Amino acid sequence: MRCRAILRRSVPCLLLLAGAALASAWVTQPQGGFAFRAVVEGEPFVAEFRRFEVIPAIDRAAMPVGFDVTVDLAAIDSGNRDRDREMASPEWFDLAEHPAAHFRSTSVTPLGDGAYVVAGDLTIKGAARRIEIPFDWQSSGSSAAMRGGVDLDRRWFGVGPDDDSSVGATVSVSFDLRWERQ
Repeated sequence: MRCRAILRRSVPCLLLLAGAALASAWVTQPQGGFAFRAVVEGEPFVAEFRRFEVIPAIDRAAMPVGFDVTVDLAAIDSGNRDRDREMASPEWFDLAEHPAAHFRSTSVTPLGDGAYVVAGDLTIKGAARRIEIPFDWQSSGSSAAMRGGVDLDRRWFGVGPDDDSSVGATVSVSFDLRWERQ
C-alpha cells in the first residue's frame, strides 16, 4: 500500500520532469514574438512585447504537447511612449503589482494539417481565465515554428475602463515563435 502512495505522488513529478527534459532541448529564437491590436478612441494601434519566455514541451516527433509562457508586460512597445507609460498604471496592467502575464497549457489538440488548439489558463493582472488558442505548427529537423492568435476581452482581466465607449473591449493577440533544437 505504501508503494502505491509513493508511486501516485511520483508519477506526476516524473511526467513533469519528462516534459521539462523534452522542452530543455529546444531554445526560443529571437525573431518573432507577441503583439496585440487594440482600439482607443476609434484609432487602432499595435503593440509588441519585447521580452518573453516560452518553454515548450515538444515530443520526439517534434510535435507540441504543452507550453508555459511568461510575457514581461513592462517590455511593451506601442510606438508611443506616453501610451506605454499609461499602460503601466493601476487601471491598465498595474505593473507595480503584476509585471507579467502568464499562460500555462493544460492540453494541445491536433486538428490536422499542422493546425492545433492549445487550451490553458491565462493570468493577467492577477485574474485567470481558461482560454483556447488556435495555432499552426511547422517542424523540420532541428527547428519548429508556431504562429497563431486569439481575441480576448480586456475586461476579463480588469484591464482598462469597465465600459468600451473610449477603449474597445476586444484585444487581438498574435504570436509568431520559433525554436531550434540544441
